[in-house]
Amino acid sequence: MIVEMAVEMEAARLLTLKAAYLWENNIPSQKHFSMAKLYATEAGKKATDLGVQIHGGYGFMDEYPVSRYYRDIRIHTIGDSTSQIQRMIIAKSLGLRGDA
Repeated sequence: MIVEMAVEMEAARLLTLKAAYLWENNIPSQKHFSMAKLYATEAGKKATDLGVQIHGGYGFMDEYPVSRYYRDIRIHTIGDSTSQIQRMIIAKSLGLRGDA
């Protein structure tokens, strides 16, 4: 599970770096910005879920940081536009209907 988390975090990091490069060079690419946000937040949500699973019952106890991460990550899929909105933006950039 830790290997899976590490791979997804590296992929999220690379998508974010590409989006940052495009932004810094004034290359408009809402698709890449949305892909980075969507993937990073969803990978974070999956990683915290796996982290709780690794910790077992302790993962839900407030004494362990993973329980706070588990609660906090949810806002990242909601704040500054939801993951579903990011999917609609990406779909439109690919020539699909926004509700696809």
